[in-house]
Amino acid sequence: MATFIDGMPVNNRTHAHGQGYTDINFIIPEMIESLNYSKGPYYGKEGDFANAGAVRLHSKSGMKNSLIKVGLGQFGYQRLLLAGGVSDLFNEGDSFIAALDITRYDGPWDVAQDQEKYSAMAKYTFGDAVNGGNISFMGFDNTWIATDQIPQRYIDNGGDRYDSMDDTTGGNTHRYSLNYEGWHDISGKELQSNVYVIDYGLELFANHTYATDAINGDQIRQYDERKIIGGSLLFDVLPTANGEWQLGMDVRHDHIGDVSLSATKKRETLVSGELIRHKVEETGLGLFLQNNHNWSDNFRTQIGARFDYLQADVENRLTGEKNNASDSMVSPKLSAIYSTSETTHWFANYGQGYHSNDARGFSEGSRATSEKADVFARSEGADLGIQSQLTDTLQVAASLWWLTLESELIFVGDNGETEASDKSERRGIEGSIFWQPESWLIIDSDVAFSQARLQPKGESEQYIPGAIERVFSLGIAVHDFGQWDAGLRLRHFGDFALNEDNSQRADAVTMLNAQLGYDFTTVLSGSFEVINLTNEEGNDITYLYDSRLPGEGADVEDVHLHPTEPRMVRASMAYRF
Repeated sequence: MATFIDGMPVNNRTHAHGQGYTDINFIIPEMIESLNYSKGPYYGKEGDFANAGAVRLHSKSGMKNSLIKVGLGQFGYQRLLLAGGVSDLFNEGDSFIAALDITRYDGPWDVAQDQEKYSAMAKYTFGDAVNGGNISFMGFDNTWIATDQIPQRYIDNGGDRYDSMDDTTGGNTHRYSLNYEGWHDISGKELQSNVYVIDYGLELFANHTYATDAINGDQIRQYDERKIIGGSLLFDVLPTANGEWQLGMDVRHDHIGDVSLSATKKRETLVSGELIRHKVEETGLGLFLQNNHNWSDNFRTQIGARFDYLQADVENRLTGEKNNASDSMVSPKLSAIYSTSETTHWFANYGQGYHSNDARGFSEGSRATSEKADVFARSEGADLGIQSQLTDTLQVAASLWWLTLESELIFVGDNGETEASDKSERRGIEGSIFWQPESWLIIDSDVAFSQARLQPKGESEQYIPGAIERVFSLGIAVHDFGQWDAGLRLRHFGDFALNEDNSQRADAVTMLNAQLGYDFTTVLSGSFEVINLTNEEGNDITYLYDSRLPGEGADVEDVHLHPTEPRMVRASMAYRF
């Protein structure tokens, strides 16, 4: 899944913790204006990691009122949000907004999480809807103590689900960005542009196997420090009577000054503890052309192709060895929509895409086998479905889909990374319902069933560890009901395979959250939230791998889990002025 905020990519290539690593904790939810989702590898605008799809978040450009919001809750939860803006700051029609979010949280863990998170943003918007732009800054710092996954045998022998095997795991991370977005009318043709600079870093201490080293323990430090610069263009190069031709490009360069893995003890690097350390210069370029055409009142298509080029220079900072690799690929894209009525639309999509592999793997080969990975792992997907507005208040959609990847990324427990694996194939069926029986009441539901299999050469199909096969959600929202609003959201994640032969499976998890809000006056409101209303004892993550607890004489294959947090209550007050 590719993720963007105001045109800036969030996924990180060649990351210390895993290829495509995505952290959206820097985003302030109240400052998001809209979301755009695109499913599958069907659209020319979307490049690296956009296989299941892409989500593009857009921050607000203006605020009618300033906001002070204070939140308190169980397990040391504290939050302060300050946000506001002004209009006509320098010129008529422009706007400036700014926000600061400070959050602290300990969590239910036996070792307090001691999280301190600071997020800030400022955005200046100028011009109008035809010719204009914005310049924005985002800043984020976060520190915490982590409770990593624990083995099931520890719980079975009387250990606490919320205990920690290593009370010095955790880390710190930051992200600072400066971004420009522009839109211009050029002789009746629309040009959209985007340029960004990002400073990012992560230092993560983890311990997944505990004591296979009986003297020093198994704690590791994953470190990533990088600068990212890039941008994109989208140009309606040739509007026609029945559609348009669009030409686009995006470019991104990652200057990764240090990406490394070290053996540590209580956050101190051991003698000869540096295991992997690299410097990487990685550049990606994408070009795409697509035609949007209305063939009739009932039938329209989007046909296009995307060209991608990726190049990386890798320096091993432990040996001094330098390597480089590059590759290019072309991906066809096709979408078609046929409307049998003004309210019912059939759609068919086909496309190819890719995810990039870790540059250290395609320039040097993996640490375990020295076998080099491909630069690109190509994807291919298709879906067929229907969307219909059955009544003024009821909308339904359903689809069948299929997706393959030339190389699956699999989590490896011993060093907490993802590694390229065999080819994979997924297929499934999904449906959704959106019903608004009253102006103040919305009921929505989604359900999806999927089958995911590895396809190694010369072997029978295998299950993909961690691939969830069944997902269901149900939401009820009440808004503008006098001075009240409320919400109830159920999410169900079905059981799934933990290993390739499906001999061990993770349990299903069902979570229910509730929220109630009340407007005391036109400027003062409050909300009450209950997370995990039924106090479900499920697992957020579940893996199967070998580990060794202190005192054990050998490695033991076991289920390792990170539990869901218990029922908790939070309350907030918001003042607008």
